[in-house]
Amino acid sequence: MGKNFLKLFPQIPLRSGLVILVFMLAWGEGKAGETGSKVSAVSPSLKTNPAVQKNIWDDLTPEVLADLGNLGFPMEMETPISGSYAEYRVHHLHMGCDFKTFHTNGIAAISPFQGYIESIGQSTKGYGSNIILKSSGSNLKAKFAHLLDFKGFRKDLDLLREALALLSGGEFQVKLSPGSYNLPKGENIARLGESGTGVSHLHFELHLPNGTLNPLPYLPLRGKDRYSPELLLLYVDSEDGVQARLPLEKKGEGKYTLPGNQKLNLAGGVRFRLGAYDQMTSRNKNNLFFAGLYKDEIALYERSFRGMSYEEARIHHDIFDSNRSSLNPPVYVYNLFPAKGPSIDLRNFETGSTIKLVLKASDHAGNHSVLPLEIEVGTVNGKKSSITKTEFTSTDGVLKIKTPAKTTYGQGSLLFKKLEKLEEDLKLPEGLKSKGSIYELESSDLSWVGEAELTWRGAALGKKDGIYIYDKASKKWSALKQKGQLGLLTKLGALAILTDDAKPAVNYPYLITRHRRIKGQEEEGIEERLYSVSDTGSGYAGGAEVLLEGEVYPSEFDADRKMLIVKFPKTFSAWKKYMLLQIRIKDRAGNSSDWFTDLVRF
Repeated sequence: MGKNFLKLFPQIPLRSGLVILVFMLAWGEGKAGETGSKVSAVSPSLKTNPAVQKNIWDDLTPEVLADLGNLGFPMEMETPISGSYAEYRVHHLHMGCDFKTFHTNGIAAISPFQGYIESIGQSTKGYGSNIILKSSGSNLKAKFAHLLDFKGFRKDLDLLREALALLSGGEFQVKLSPGSYNLPKGENIARLGESGTGVSHLHFELHLPNGTLNPLPYLPLRGKDRYSPELLLLYVDSEDGVQARLPLEKKGEGKYTLPGNQKLNLAGGVRFRLGAYDQMTSRNKNNLFFAGLYKDEIALYERSFRGMSYEEARIHHDIFDSNRSSLNPPVYVYNLFPAKGPSIDLRNFETGSTIKLVLKASDHAGNHSVLPLEIEVGTVNGKKSSITKTEFTSTDGVLKIKTPAKTTYGQGSLLFKKLEKLEEDLKLPEGLKSKGSIYELESSDLSWVGEAELTWRGAALGKKDGIYIYDKASKKWSALKQKGQLGLLTKLGALAILTDDAKPAVNYPYLITRHRRIKGQEEEGIEERLYSVSDTGSGYAGGAEVLLEGEVYPSEFDADRKMLIVKFPKTFSAWKKYMLLQIRIKDRAGNSSDWFTDLVRF
């Protein structure tokens, strides 16, 4: 809808609803994805560079500060944090905080301040069913997403949601008239669920006119976060050609060193990247709250995740190394340098001198981690190119990679290393076989966002063959998306052509539930069964064969959980007490699983 928000009143008759469809459908998923932001920021407890730009939290009005100072918890109980603000999400940043609901639906969402409901929406992906609250005393807003329904203080609000869903085909985002749904602080406004993307949880955001705030510093959290950030890797790129990946050694809580306390020998402009994560109350691996690089307590670079503008939120490649960051398990790789420039330019220091730097990271609870760095200044031989290359070829001419022209950053290159033998940590899982050489792909001062095109000369890919990549963070081989004979590449890692003879599998889902509701909010009439789908090779191809008592029976696929869902009307129990269910699946290479059999008891 953009600026032309539809003003809906609860008293609008249903027959008039068709008029709103054009407006509702125009909003769409473009506004409903959890998209995010670049940050440039300072830590209030540290000396700062006076040239650092203003932050969104620097000029909060007294009214906003009053709301934030009295912010209520957004659900009826405090639960562990399962997702933090501005986490890397491949195509966007996660611009809110997630709280666990332990796979339970129906828990009450609670208004954190006095105000009114500004807008409601629904989508099959992204935010799912969502509500935006506007404070009556300031321009602060709060967004609740992935809701089960809008059953709370006003029953007619959920009736309005159902009517709009019917009229729009289930996709809408509409603005309501101010004053139509006023509510005090602490009011039950909706029920938490798992609509949209992800399993059951609460996604909570705080909005200002020019950006978003991290909710964690303002929420009244009782659960204590006592874990300092975990620093895992330091990546170094310098103008003298040094390109290093250094695993960090933990010497105590919050204390880290380079392997063997080594001194770095570098010259010219140097860029540092940090691989790290933070454990919060849930022990999930989450985003840092702050990272900075210092010389003599003077900030060379700082970034805080206290908040960010909408403009910053669109450029996540300035914050994270897109090709090294991984979500499974999470390892966030942070760029410790401005968009155009190095972390430190060693040409400003005498050749042969020793420079001492300190890298600091912290979480929202004030737990700190520190990494001291010692650099011996060398001499740069030659002038570094200012051209950003987008085409790279291995020395033997076998591999050619073309990165996206508009979203490639840095003046470095991609580095190919042909492995003479399969290293132990690259061991192939059972059922996958290599068809030739394996190449390790790294980068030096170069990253890209999106899909690079990989050409493998001489590769004749059969039905069971594919180009695979080994992600060092997740320690897994996975098939690249294919476009004809091209592989589409978004990560760095080891590359190989593999033949997939591994059978996919169907099994019982251990410790997994779906649409489980709190007592008194159960859904009647349907019984559900979930079955896990797994494959070590090319991946599940869809189109499961499901037979009930030997006859074809429908099923759904839950992509968030990688589960097949089979639903049975409870009225089946009047027909039979026991029924035989059989399931078989295929992977993209054409391999079929064994038949999985379950006895369904009613």
